[in-house]
Amino acid sequence: MNTKLKTSLIPLMSVLGLAACNDNPITGEHVLSADLRQTRIEQSAQFFDGKVISRIPQVENQEGIVKTLWKFFAQRSQYKPSQALPYQDVDITRLQNPSEQLRVTWLGHSSLFIEADKTRILIDPVFEYAAPAFFARMFQRNVAAPVSREDLPLPDVIVISHDHYDHLEENTARFYANKDVMFFVPLGVGRHLEKWGVPPTNIKEFDWWESQKINSVTITAAPANHNSGRGLFDSNKTLWASWAIQADTGSVFFSGDTAYGEHFKQIGERLGPFDLAFIEVAANLKEDSGYPVEGWGHMQASHTMQAHLDVQADKLFPVHWSTYELFIHQWDEPVNDLIAEAAKYGVELVTPMVGASIDLPLAEKTAYWWQDVYDKGAAIPLVFNSQ
Repeated sequence: MNTKLKTSLIPLMSVLGLAACNDNPITGEHVLSADLRQTRIEQSAQFFDGKVISRIPQVENQEGIVKTLWKFFAQRSQYKPSQALPYQDVDITRLQNPSEQLRVTWLGHSSLFIEADKTRILIDPVFEYAAPAFFARMFQRNVAAPVSREDLPLPDVIVISHDHYDHLEENTARFYANKDVMFFVPLGVGRHLEKWGVPPTNIKEFDWWESQKINSVTITAAPANHNSGRGLFDSNKTLWASWAIQADTGSVFFSGDTAYGEHFKQIGERLGPFDLAFIEVAANLKEDSGYPVEGWGHMQASHTMQAHLDVQADKLFPVHWSTYELFIHQWDEPVNDLIAEAAKYGVELVTPMVGASIDLPLAEKTAYWWQDVYDKGAAIPLVFNSQ
């Protein structure tokens, strides 16, 4: 029997995980912040009756939800790489002085360290596992974090796309809570940060199309088509967003997690064009088997390519692949499918190894590092040292 998929695996895992407890005292500042947040949620066009309006496509899963979940939880090992993936040590010396030009360092999954106009922006930083503690062993990284939180230069701002565990990490938020760092988050996500000790004065919550300048860089929250929640009772109570970052020396788009939709054309028309687009990717559905990821608020490779074209970006940097096993396909299948899609449109993919820093404009094309390693049949080296 065909089954409609309506929810993401991340909230499903959250239900079984332990909810974080609030171990910080409630102050007058927190109360004022909570009142303002509630007022803004009530006034937002994205919310109805306290929840974000879901626009995730209703699609049929030919295999059925039971078989899909069995594959996901019981057969995960067949989708993982045979051994830990290679990475490059982040060149901390190179990052000590913030770059005037656009520079990007991929930390794995959807975590990015971006520099432009001498401003440092850390996006969706996750250094550990991508699930509640109950599932930690199941969702360890396929590739080690290429740098520690402690060694990474202090960002000016941390940008969060939504509150799922693979994009918002409690330990990371607590680490930066007492530091001179701003958090830019979708509406409602500030509640988590305050619970973890981040002062309300260091949090700015955005509805879609709202912008804020930090130094000379303009950061804008834009629409996405996903879901949210970290526990049993908070499904879709916080907003999700994509982000546009526009600096004098370059502009980038970050999709966050999202299904394909008309919002990409709107973003391109209102905020584009972009020099580079960071867009999530999953494998294309093949031979009517597997499940269509758009039903869980994600994109097949063909959708990723169309989104790239819609936002009017020059180059495409695929994210949300290889670091964790969050889908039931081979770990490198998404990016290999995307290579085929890119060839149809003559789009250049930017695919550095985890930990590598690249400057834009690119001096040369990045290599398909995962294919080089496997094609040679060699054992995978765990680290390529950049020092």
